Amino acid sequence: MKVQIRSKRLQILEIPVLILPVFQDKKVWPHALNFLIEHLHPVPDQLFQHPRPEWKLHQKRLIYTTHNRIPLVVLQGAGKESEWNLDKARQWWGAALQVMNELKEVKAGIYWDGQFPQTRDPENLFIECVAALHTAAYRVTHFQTEREELPPEVEMIEIIHPHPPKRLTKWLETGEHLGKAVNLARQLAEFPSNELTPQVFVKRMRELGEIHKWQLEVLDRKALEKKRMNALLAVAQGSDHSPYLAIASYRHPAAKQTVGLVGKGVTFDSGGISIKPSKNMEEMKYDMSGAAAVLGALSVVSATRLPINVVAALPLVENMPSGKAIRPGDIVRSYSGKTIEIINTDAEGRLILADALSYLEQKYQPDVMVDLATLTGAVVVALGNMAAAVLSEKDDLTRALREAGDLAGEKLWPLPLWEDYKELMKSKLADVRNISTKSGAGAITAAIFLQQFVGKTAWAHLDIAGTAYGMPAKSHRPEGATGFGVKLLWYWISSLSK
Repeated sequence: MKVQIRSKRLQILEIPVLILPVFQDKKVWPHALNFLIEHLHPVPDQLFQHPRPEWKLHQKRLIYTTHNRIPLVVLQGAGKESEWNLDKARQWWGAALQVMNELKEVKAGIYWDGQFPQTRDPENLFIECVAALHTAAYRVTHFQTEREELPPEVEMIEIIHPHPPKRLTKWLETGEHLGKAVNLARQLAEFPSNELTPQVFVKRMRELGEIHKWQLEVLDRKALEKKRMNALLAVAQGSDHSPYLAIASYRHPAAKQTVGLVGKGVTFDSGGISIKPSKNMEEMKYDMSGAAAVLGALSVVSATRLPINVVAALPLVENMPSGKAIRPGDIVRSYSGKTIEIINTDAEGRLILADALSYLEQKYQPDVMVDLATLTGAVVVALGNMAAAVLSEKDDLTRALREAGDLAGEKLWPLPLWEDYKELMKSKLADVRNISTKSGAGAITAAIFLQQFVGKTAWAHLDIAGTAYGMPAKSHRPEGATGFGVKLLWYWISSLSK
C-alpha cells in the first residue's frame, strides 16, 4: 500500500472515493473542496442540519455525486473535536481503511487540512495515523485457499492536504515504517508453530539483517553448550528443534549510547512436564511475541536511521514434554554462574531471558536494557488486556517508557520491585528458584527472578502477556496478535537518540 500527499490542482483530482471527517461540535465543509458542492445531493449544509447521523466516531454517510472524477464522497464521523486525541485519530484513520474494504476499493483519498484538529504535536499525529492505515490494512491470508470473499488489498491512499506542513512527507515515511514493523511482529506471532520454529525465526532475522546491514551473532545448540547457557538449554531439552540465541546489532556512526533489547522467543509453550491445560493451548504460539516486537522495533529503528546503537538479543526455543525434557526439581547452572532450581517447567520464559540478559550485558555492555516477554498470567489478572506491566528500579527509565507508550497507544503501568519479594524466590538447594514459594504477585516475582541476572546496567522489564494478543479489537488493530511494544520501543529509543 502506498500513501502519498496531494496538495495542488484538486479540481482535477480523480479518485473513486473521497473520505472526509465530520466532528460533532464542528461540522465544516473544506473550502478547498467547494468545487464539489454543486455535484452533491444533499449539499453539506443541509446534511449537517439534520439530526442523523450524530457524527459519532465511525458513523458515516455516503453521498454519490454527479462529478465524473470523484463519484463517491464519504462523510465519516469523528466524534467531538474537544475530545480529539491520538487514540481517536488512530481509530478514525483505521475506520477510513475499513470503509475502503467495505466498498472493495483499492484507491481512495482522505482529506485533512488545517481546519481539522492536529493534536498538540502534528508530527505524532500524522505518524500515528499513517501507521494506523497500515495496521488496519494488514491481514494474514497465507493459509487461506478460498479468498473470493476477501476485499482486494488496498493499493493507494492519497492524503489530500492543500497546505501541508513542510515535513509531512517525512512523517508519512516514518508512519509507514512503523506500521510495517508492527505488521512484521503481528505476522510472526500469528504464524503457527509448525511453520515458525526457532530455526525459521532465525532465517527471517537473517533476511532482515541483509536488508538493514545488521551485525549478526547466532548461537546454536553447540555454541550455547560451549558458553554454558544451561538455563536456556534446559527449556529446549524436550524439543527436537534446536534452540538459538540470535543477536542483531544496528550501529550508527553518530551514536553516543547503546540500547540493549531482549525479547522472549518461545515459539510454542506446552508448559513442558508441567503441561498446560488443553483449552486455549493453541494460543501458546504467541509466546514469542516479545521476540517479534523486539525484531520489529529493531527494523524500524534501522529504517528510520536513528543516531543510536541498538543490540537485540532473541532467545528462541520450543518448550515441549518428552523423555529428554527438564523435570521439576532439576537444578541448572546459568550463564551468569548462578544456579536455578526448576520448580515449574512452565515458568520457562524467565529461564531463557536470564541467560540472554546476562550474555547481552557482559559481552555488549549496553547503557540500558529493556526486555519484553509474555511472561505471566498474573499480569493479566492485575491489568487485564488494556496495559502491560513495567518493572524497574530506575524511575526515570519507567517514566520515559510510559511516555513512549502513551504516544504509541501502548499503555504501561508500573509494579514494584521491593526487596521483600526477593525472599520468596530463595531456594534451599540453589541460588534461586524459578517460581515463588507463595502464590500471588506472580508478575512481580517473575521480574524479581530476572533481576538476579542483571548487573549494574539500568534495566526495565515489560510483561506483555495481556497485550500481545488479547487487546480489544479496534479499527486500526484487528483481533489476534497486536505487535504491542514495537511502536513503544521506537518512540522511546527515538527520544534517547535526541
